[in-house]
Order: sequence, then structure tokens, then C-alpha cells
Amino acid sequence: MNCQRCNGLAVYDDSFVVCTGSSSEVHAWRCVNCGMIVDEVIHRNQQAPPRRKTSGGSKFRQYGEAAA
Repeated sequence: MNCQRCNGLAVYDDSFVVCTGSSSEVHAWRCVNCGMIVDEVIHRNQQAPPRRKTSGGSKFRQYGEAAA
């Protein structure tokens, strides 16, 4: 498999994550060149369509009389 970021060699990697206090298995693809990791959750989120922002109003800042 090729890396999505650098097109380098990606290998299937079984590693352990210990930064949370308890070790848990992680099964993911890891790039040998750049180190990018893609697991099941990352892959699923990349496949999902982007969500629209529903709040925040106008994208453009208003100045002068329009801001009042």
C-alpha cells in the first residue's frame, strides 16, 4: 500500500499505545518514509463527507455602519 501523504511504502503495523496509562492494541497502516499512521477510525473519518457549519453567522467581518 502507498502512503496518502508522501506516496511512500506503508506497512501494516501492530503497535501498542501506552500514553493513556493502559496499553491498548492499535492495528494501523504506518508509512516507512514519513511516519503517517492511518487506522480504522482515521480511514472512516476520511471517507465521511464534510459537515456544514450551522452556526457562526457571516463569514466576513463587517466594519463601520454595517457592524452596528
